[in-house]
Amino acid sequence: MKKTAIASAIAFAMVAAPTVVSAATSKEFSELNARLDAMPEIYGNVQMIYTNSDHEDFEGSGSQLTDYTYSTLGIRGSHEIMPGVEAFGKLELEGFFPTEGETNETIETDEAYLGVRGNFGEVWVGSDDSQYETLIGGYGNWYYEVGNGNFYANWTTGEDDLIQYVSPSFGGLTLHGVMQVDGKSERDENGQSRDNKYPYQLGMKYQHDRFAVALAMDSNDGAANNENTYGVRVDFFVTDALSLNAFYSTQEGDEAVAAAGESFGADPVESAESFGNVAENTGLGEDLIGIQGIYTMGASRFTLSYEMEEDDVDGAGDGKRESTNITAQALHNVSDKLYVYVEGLHRNDEEGDVYDSAYNELNIGGAYLF
Repeated sequence: MKKTAIASAIAFAMVAAPTVVSAATSKEFSELNARLDAMPEIYGNVQMIYTNSDHEDFEGSGSQLTDYTYSTLGIRGSHEIMPGVEAFGKLELEGFFPTEGETNETIETDEAYLGVRGNFGEVWVGSDDSQYETLIGGYGNWYYEVGNGNFYANWTTGEDDLIQYVSPSFGGLTLHGVMQVDGKSERDENGQSRDNKYPYQLGMKYQHDRFAVALAMDSNDGAANNENTYGVRVDFFVTDALSLNAFYSTQEGDEAVAAAGESFGADPVESAESFGNVAENTGLGEDLIGIQGIYTMGASRFTLSYEMEEDDVDGAGDGKRESTNITAQALHNVSDKLYVYVEGLHRNDEEGDVYDSAYNELNIGGAYLF
């Protein structure tokens, strides 16, 4: 039960029992309010999405009703542990597949961490979005509700076993750092080298008025291709309703890793090449650039973006893949608890003489928040 519901129930009980209320002291009420404020919040969302797609030369056309594991259930809380210092924690689950209507074993932890914040900044430990993902990201990570064909930047310091730090703002400048504790026992379970690995990310962001710029890098030390990834992102809020952004992310490829990891003529949309772990699985590297505009009108938001991606090396001897992608979205907030949207995506992939393929996708969906 959410703490707001608990508070309402307690208030009703007090109104229904005036003798109890009259006997209570102001100190007791203060203690009760303090306890309610310290209670964690239970939250979540249920999503339903209809997808229709067509992939030339590969999967052909298809459709499905799903939530892509986007529906979540979580609990979070924070409280002051000493003057100016606050402790916080969060546990969020995903993988419910509500459209299937049956119990499944796919429920897993999406985010789980604890930390402290204060005048020194914010530090937390556990599973969460990394700083490269947050600062640079890529349009596959944020902005669009689905957009499965969007490209992801090549960062491989994953979302688990992280120690993260964000500094306080120094005149609009914040510093960001991440280290992943990738222990040998865990790596051995995944068939990797038994050496301890401590991949890290560093970043900075400067924001002034309507302008923001971010720089970040990922060491990728836990991946087979451990060439660094570098990225830059710029945001500009033209008006209160219109914002523009652009980003660039690059990583050198590793030909030996790519030769072992890339399959000849592999499906560019369904393979790992589209979902953020190119460096770890295929070693292809990439140059990725994107530009985007977002316009808000009342309760509606309209988003349009264009991306270009090119592999840095050729692993399977079929040429370096070159891809472009255009995505558009119209989203409407029906209320503060419900929003609906429609998304359209057109992607083109060309890899030497092996294929020149188009992928089109339409998503219609909604989400209810609680």
